[in-house]
Amino acid sequence: MSVAVTRAKSYLKTRHQAVRKAMKTLKLDAILLTTSADLGYLTGFNGDDSIGMITEKDIHLVTDFRYKEQAEIEAGWLKMHMREGKMSDALAKAILDTKLTRLGFEANFTSFGQIHALERAMSDAVKDKNGKNGKTPELVPLEDVMTNIRKVKDDQEIDLIRKSISIAEEAYEAIRDEIKVGETENHLAGLLIMEMRSRGATTHSFEPIIAAGANSSLPHYRPGDVLVKRDQPLLFDWGALHKGYCSDLTRTLMIGRVAPKMKEIYKIVLDAQLAAINFLRPGVTTRQADQVARDVIDKAGYGKDFGHGLGHGIGREIHELPYMRKIGHEEELRPGMVVTVEPGIYLPGEGGVRIEDDVLITHSGCEVLTTLDKSFEGSHIE
Repeated sequence: MSVAVTRAKSYLKTRHQAVRKAMKTLKLDAILLTTSADLGYLTGFNGDDSIGMITEKDIHLVTDFRYKEQAEIEAGWLKMHMREGKMSDALAKAILDTKLTRLGFEANFTSFGQIHALERAMSDAVKDKNGKNGKTPELVPLEDVMTNIRKVKDDQEIDLIRKSISIAEEAYEAIRDEIKVGETENHLAGLLIMEMRSRGATTHSFEPIIAAGANSSLPHYRPGDVLVKRDQPLLFDWGALHKGYCSDLTRTLMIGRVAPKMKEIYKIVLDAQLAAINFLRPGVTTRQADQVARDVIDKAGYGKDFGHGLGHGIGREIHELPYMRKIGHEEELRPGMVVTVEPGIYLPGEGGVRIEDDVLITHSGCEVLTTLDKSFEGSHIE
């Protein structure tokens, strides 16, 4: 029998303090938690179709009957508001009952429709008997407040990411020796998902990319009924979701004889990845890290064939801050960030190579959390 959690754990309280500090700086009475990533981060509740709200003293949860028992088990200390009708009506009542003045919401992750419905519900709720509108709280759009707080992981999060990686690696190793010419990409993707779930994954952290032959030149390819053939590359990009936390790995295998061009670009990509990993440490900027890998690939003459960034943060979402790329926002890496390092070279019509590991930034440098063999010799399957 599951026992309700009646008190927030200490690591959750530390996260609450960080958000409330940001609220104070922004002069906010509360912040809406409209994404499952933000809600789970602050509460441990992993249900869907629910919205949270953190105030100076409490965290409120607006949910429905389907998640009532789950919410009580995972986070029974929350202030619960059960809705029967529209989410906007129930949320408006919770906000008005709390007597807030300024309420923040993450504009990048909250739809116009959600905010419009909430404003209308609050306005309708405060109309007097004569139909005149009363005063409602100000809704303040925010940009990446929660995602910036979440980008530095605490020990509890790092442990869960380690476990997620372990599940993903064990699943891959379970099917690697079973790969045969004539199998389809879809079949291998299904096997990989099954093996991850059988090892304790909630599910996969994203739809696996299994790309055979020339399809490996498509960075975000989706597997289909294409057959694995001899003398071609076979790219695996996959990850597990474990207790709300993601992993993200890529390995490129070589089936049968290896074309000289594929062998060449494999070595270049591996050299670029190792150079970037050796460079990672606190104080290095995201753009500098990307440039280290890009310089190796540029020097080899394949710069135009590496068109995406070096990597990204992972955590409760598969793509989080920080982003290591040559354009956009630049920031310094900090201890506790977990990032992917995934350079690649893609040759249309021929195939591609990408190698990806998950790396923790430490106080003295970095730690590669993934352990799978990535040597060229280890990539070869007869």
